[in-house]
Amino acid sequence: MSSFKGFRVKRLMIYAFTLILISGSAYILGWSSVLTVQAVSITGTSSQTEILRKLEADSLEFGVGSKIARIETRAIKRSIGNLTWIDEAKVSRDWFSRQIQINVVEKVAVAKAITTDSGLVNFDSLGQMFEPISASQQAIQEKLPLVITQGSDKAQLASVATLLAQMPTDMSELIANLKSITVANSGFIQMQTKIGERSIQINWGTAQDINQKIEILNALLKLPENKRINRVDLSQPELPIVS
Repeated sequence: MSSFKGFRVKRLMIYAFTLILISGSAYILGWSSVLTVQAVSITGTSSQTEILRKLEADSLEFGVGSKIARIETRAIKRSIGNLTWIDEAKVSRDWFSRQIQINVVEKVAVAKAITTDSGLVNFDSLGQMFEPISASQQAIQEKLPLVITQGSDKAQLASVATLLAQMPTDMSELIANLKSITVANSGFIQMQTKIGERSIQINWGTAQDINQKIEILNALLKLPENKRINRVDLSQPELPIVS
């Protein structure tokens, strides 16, 4: 009988110790000043203020002295990822150094457009539109080729985004050497660019059947008799015209 009581006491002590350990750990992690943020690192952009402003707007602000266990890294990553000028965000928490590290990759523009209300819009190589915010994004604006629209901004800029988004990597030279893009009222997209040292103007027609048009363009450029062409009209892909 005494041995049974001893077993019960021992088991209760184990339960009590476990409860104290869990409670103590929870206190240290969530409430104690033992595990607080000692440093915050934001890399990949010079516009750190914009990052912090976004986090504050989303009620995710934190800093040195914040309880490290309460930092919502996933929510922070999601918040920063919603910034249109950011391409990628990574957020990590180091329990040993008690540091929160935020690393971002900014979007890189390949073209720009001036909207009817004098706003500035950039396009990345995937056709995503964003407003240039960071110093590095602002610094290249004068060098970017201009997208010229002649009608409804929203629809015509969207058509350019569609074209850029469907451009395959093996045709990246067209984007890298881009000089300008013009969208007519008809919706036809004219691209002025270079292939090697040769300037070429491509009339894509509307932003439809882009994959088919790219295949036709590839085939046309491979023909020996087209080595010196500087104009390609793909507005009717079944009847392409070169000159």
